[in-house]
Amino acid sequence: MSTYNSKTIALAGAQQALCAVQDIAWKGSYSQSDFDTCLQSIFVRDPENYEGVFGSVQNLQSGLRALRTSFKDKRNKEAVERTRYMVSLMLLSKKVQPESSVAQQIATTLSLLEETAGDFENQRNYIIERLAQLYQNTLSKMTPRIIVYGKPEILDNQENAAAIRALLLAGLRAIILWYQAGGNQLNLLTGKSRYLQQIDKLLA
Repeated sequence: MSTYNSKTIALAGAQQALCAVQDIAWKGSYSQSDFDTCLQSIFVRDPENYEGVFGSVQNLQSGLRALRTSFKDKRNKEAVERTRYMVSLMLLSKKVQPESSVAQQIATTLSLLEETAGDFENQRNYIIERLAQLYQNTLSKMTPRIIVYGKPEILDNQENAAAIRALLLAGLRAIILWYQAGGNQLNLLTGKSRYLQQIDKLLA
């Protein structure tokens, strides 16, 4: 599997999480399957490949389409908003090094939740709540702080806020995977055509 294939899958995972964030923040609703794919990816350890993190490429269709829009249409308002979130996640990921206390705290909490995550469908609300707490105790205290745009009456809802925080955690995990596959800001600029080729292959 090419490194661009892995990098594209990782970025699509991040985009899918951020699309779900936008859906919640602006509409108060989201695709359950896309949402579950993002959250369940947080608990996948030692996958055979990047596709395995998200279950299948089919589970990332929304993220791949969003990623293609981000590369092709720089004036798309939703894509621009996602790019702002992506940049913040990239900066935050640099601070979540394996030896850092934040990374250790995240790893410990996820380990404790791992068994519960095996029954994700029945434990979804509990897992969302715990992941949201984890985000508040770690990433929300770091800079840059991610400011989520949306309708105030939607964002003020605790369940919506918890779901958004859990999704941002999933987005961070995807960005870390992207870096691990060799992703960096330079190849986002110089490798645009290669990313788009991989997106078309994966969507096909």
